[in-house]
Amino acid sequence: MRRALVPQIPTHPGHKIVLPEGEARHLTQVLRLRNNEEIEILDGQGRYARAKIVFQDRGATAETLELPQTNPKLLSQPIHLYMSIIKGDAMEWMVEKAVELGVRVLTPVETEFTVVRVEKKGSEAFQERWQKIADQALKQCGRLDRMIVKPVQSFEGALQEHSQINQGGQKEMLYWMDETLAQTGADPEHLARAETTEEFGALIIGPEGGFSQTERQRLLELTGSANKGIRRVHLGAPILRAETAALFGVSLLVGHGKR
Repeated sequence: MRRALVPQIPTHPGHKIVLPEGEARHLTQVLRLRNNEEIEILDGQGRYARAKIVFQDRGATAETLELPQTNPKLLSQPIHLYMSIIKGDAMEWMVEKAVELGVRVLTPVETEFTVVRVEKKGSEAFQERWQKIADQALKQCGRLDRMIVKPVQSFEGALQEHSQINQGGQKEMLYWMDETLAQTGADPEHLARAETTEEFGALIIGPEGGFSQTERQRLLELTGSANKGIRRVHLGAPILRAETAALFGVSLLVGHGKR
């Protein structure tokens, strides 16, 4: 069934809501749905309902056919991905797959070795583009709640965001991927064995070329500090591409039962 994102779902059947312009255009011009065809509407927060599309001169409405429903099995996982921005298609592919795997929040991060410079187009344009890709993936994979793409952060800004989350009462363990652990045998801890009781599991992934020496030193300092909620782990000896490391790490957190 075709799906559309709407701001909210009426609490009673038979109510009509105006479809957002982009959603109406996609249903009518791309998918070429006909008047009164049945669709599924989502509020992006975990609720859905069957509805029928009704065309108007300047857009379309959805008339609900049932009460809103939810399904806990189709909700996101409590996983926060701090993803260093990687080039073009790889970043967009990673955003799509993160939605499919259940990532709840994505914070794009600019690091010293980040090649893409978001200031050329403006960070808001990148955020909007990645959120649009995430929303399309949401509708395709059957998930019910949106993956929130947050504003682009600097490396230090991402660490500060993590700190503020913990200070706000939500416990988030941030794992940073250090490939040298597996290569040198120094204090090895594979993410697959890194058990945690924190409410949220979070990953910070470096870009092509990894974290700079300055960034690594900063992470090491925080890892050694009490109550910072940061742990140094690895994903095995081979050097993984950034997008591969991100999705491998997310998969392991899902396997830990981060639900």
